[in-house]
Amino acid sequence: MQHPTLAQLLGIQPGITALVGAGGKTTAMLTLAQELAAQGQRVIITTTTHIFPPDCGLYGPVHQPGDLGGIARQLEARGLAVVAGPQDHRGKLTATTPQELARLPQLADVVLAEADGSRMLPCKVPGPQEPALPEDTVQVVGLVGLSCLGKPLEEVCFRSQLACQQLNITPQQPLNPGQLARMITSPWGLAKATQGRRFSVVLNQRDACPSQMIKELVQAIHSGSSAQVVLAALKHKQWKEV
Repeated sequence: MQHPTLAQLLGIQPGITALVGAGGKTTAMLTLAQELAAQGQRVIITTTTHIFPPDCGLYGPVHQPGDLGGIARQLEARGLAVVAGPQDHRGKLTATTPQELARLPQLADVVLAEADGSRMLPCKVPGPQEPALPEDTVQVVGLVGLSCLGKPLEEVCFRSQLACQQLNITPQQPLNPGQLARMITSPWGLAKATQGRRFSVVLNQRDACPSQMIKELVQAIHSGSSAQVVLAALKHKQWKEV
């Protein structure tokens, strides 16, 4: 029996899909881009924050958002185009503006936008201006790295002070499944700004914590949300709905 691709499992539709959260956003975005392009769809990879440039051998050169002709030619040739602003002092690609991003769905079947930052930590709580969702986003895919479970919140959570306030815990307290579920399903957490949009949660790094913790987490998410939940080890290209 053939397993579904991640794009099939998440039901990625035409239009803009935004990836938010922490613990695997870029890996998920690039996986989806490759899968969709292999299916014959025209796919644009972009960001409303900052990302490291994808491998140009696999994904092609980076196009400036105003280079609509170059983007169109790249899509025609390879079915896949990377669109972003110039690199910053860290070597990261900078954001595509809302006005620039609004034009991209006219060129491609699917636009995949990384719309959140996490400082390489496995979980986060969004700040007041986050996530930076494109206005016409039709689907939000939220990522969490399961390596955060059982660890002190201050060590694993970006904007941990906000998480402490919402959960009423100390920064040194280990994060448990119930608390992480609240961070995922609450409107102040991963589910922020998802109203009216398809919302899927990808629990990445499934080998990073005990199975009982994962079971408790999944149960708690389902009790507090109707979001689709996918358990994954993205680097090993393994995923399943739970």
